[in-house]
Amino acid sequence: MSIFLSYGSGIVTLILSWFLLKDLIYASICVLIFSSLFLYLYGPNSIAFSLCLCNGWILLNKLVERLFPLND
Repeated sequence: MSIFLSYGSGIVTLILSWFLLKDLIYASICVLIFSSLFLYLYGPNSIAFSLCLCNGWILLNKLVERLFPLND
């Protein structure tokens, strides 16, 4: 796989994961665990890294929103 195809697939996966999983907390946790496990076992992979990054970011956002709620 060329480097541009690898980066491109990682970016597409990152964007799709963000829009599809940002409201599904349990699905984000499962995807984060499995993508982290895949990275640990098989080494660097752009799609697994982008899934891990995106779902970690989703969980971080949800945690901060629950700890510091904004009152409208």
